[in-house]
Amino acid sequence: MKKIKKNQLVESPSVLLLGIPGPGLIGTITTTYIIHALKMDLVGEIANSPTTIVFVDNGQIMGPVRIYKKDNLFAILSDIPIDYDNAVDFTESVIEFSKKNNVDLIVFMSGIHVPERNISNLKTYGLVTHEKLEKILYDNEIPKFLSGVISGPDATILAQLKNSHMPTIAFNTECNYFFPDPDAAMQTIKIIAQITKKNIDLTEFKKQMDYLRLQNRQLMEDTLNVLQAQQESSTTPPQIYK
Repeated sequence: MKKIKKNQLVESPSVLLLGIPGPGLIGTITTTYIIHALKMDLVGEIANSPTTIVFVDNGQIMGPVRIYKKDNLFAILSDIPIDYDNAVDFTESVIEFSKKNNVDLIVFMSGIHVPERNISNLKTYGLVTHEKLEKILYDNEIPKFLSGVISGPDATILAQLKNSHMPTIAFNTECNYFFPDPDAAMQTIKIIAQITKKNIDLTEFKKQMDYLRLQNRQLMEDTLNVLQAQQESSTTPPQIYK
């Protein structure tokens, strides 16, 4: 397995994009389009995904959590919400796959709720698990996520990734928490293209934005149900942390 020396990044790292349903469906919409735009190949599935359903596409039976690859870029895409009970097992599978396939960097994409955001100037904030990764944020002029609270399955996944010592960057883009947000996803795609040095044409994406909002309504509802179920069963945090 390739190792990243202290304070040094691999020149052409192998990157894994991790896209799951979350606020604004940023991770799902972003990863789906990148897979399509780069014509990434389906190479596997996360077999222990928490579901009793399968998808059929062009006569092919597929699980809801799939793995794609193109050159030095991997992508794991989930078409179902990852709930709290399964977040640890799911992340362990991601970590195991990453280690077996010599992944240098995991990129986790999600959203941060900003009701009064400026659609024409959305911001993406970066959070890193290793100090050396801050160079990526600096070189690409990505502001660092300095303070706040991350909750839900995102928090479990990030904690597992941090404890695994797998180099990870989390990108959180300003979004509408409650509805599919293609505008925020498009901003995230631009960031991914920038750090991976991939040419991702957004022409088709821009034409499909209204369709994406309609197409993903049910998935957004399912995702909110998962998040809401945890809020109702958890202890309310002190007011200062809200």
